[in-house]
Amino acid sequence: MRARNIVALTAIAVFWFTVLFRRHIHELGEIVLTYSTFYPLLHNHPDILYRHPENISSTESDSQSSFSSLGPVVVPKIIHQIALGNASVSKYQAAITSCTDLHPDWQHQLWTDVNATAFIAEFYPDILPHYTGYAQNIQRANILRYALLHHSGGIYVDLDVTCRVPLDSTPIVRLPYVSPGAHPAGVNNAFIATEPGHPFLTQLLENVPSHDLHWALPMRIPYVENMLSTGCMFYSNQWMSYVRHLMKGRLSRPVYILSDEHGDMAPHMLRGKVTTPIFVHGGASSWHGWDAALFLTIGEHYTFYLGLLFVVLTVFFLGAYFWTTSKRSYRRRCRLFPFGRVASRSSWSPTRGRKPSISQSMV
Repeated sequence: MRARNIVALTAIAVFWFTVLFRRHIHELGEIVLTYSTFYPLLHNHPDILYRHPENISSTESDSQSSFSSLGPVVVPKIIHQIALGNASVSKYQAAITSCTDLHPDWQHQLWTDVNATAFIAEFYPDILPHYTGYAQNIQRANILRYALLHHSGGIYVDLDVTCRVPLDSTPIVRLPYVSPGAHPAGVNNAFIATEPGHPFLTQLLENVPSHDLHWALPMRIPYVENMLSTGCMFYSNQWMSYVRHLMKGRLSRPVYILSDEHGDMAPHMLRGKVTTPIFVHGGASSWHGWDAALFLTIGEHYTFYLGLLFVVLTVFFLGAYFWTTSKRSYRRRCRLFPFGRVASRSSWSPTRGRKPSISQSMV
């Protein structure tokens, strides 16, 4: 009976845990889906990869003749960069200048706490409570870049990204939406080029409220909090959802991932301190906290840790099953063979005293 009660209480606890944390569980499920289907998706739909030419002519006439088959320019000539909180603009001035010098006829917009909050309040009031309620500036910076690009289009680059080529001499400005890949799977939001009002950005902004969750075990986990609410994991999960709908014909505006001419995303990934054909990434990661190294290590070897988790859970549930069934079978044997239990209690022993006979008692 006790084992049965334990199983019943465990089932009730699991039920209420699932009900109370269903949105958290759903987000974790999205991560598993993204990691397990990202590369098969690219394998089945290689046209998602924008194969950036290795050698691009620097003259505008050559560029026009080479890339006219891709269609007209759709990315507005606006460069958005964000410096919220204590982000030091002077620290990244050389990187900022490299982009403005290569794009002299582009508008450069630097967004700080003063004009950023006013922009969200004016154009995205439904998101404002979440924007102001985030615990980290990086969360606000992520949401702000999605909103700016949705409203105005253009390109977004992190402050520590140095530009190497003028983007209007590349086919990138003719693509409706493009961003680099991420490691070990997904897409990165450190650089985005897009037309205004792209439906993927609409989807991102619509899903902001439902992903504004508190993650604590029992303390806050800043890295997880950012990545799943607004950062690259949220961005990648939504990107995968959008592409699945795109492949089913429910959406029409494509999205692309930067790759080289051979379809390899790695040369264009803005991961750590790297030099790509288009950018130099400083790898500042100024928002990384105490938990970032742990989760980055898990991300590097996620297949091993998922396998280990599966083994641990399997051993736990098998152990619980055999423990409960062994208790149940013992009680069943006791019910079927009660004499055995009685005999064991009243069995004769040579050292056990005998009751005196009648004749002995009369003497």
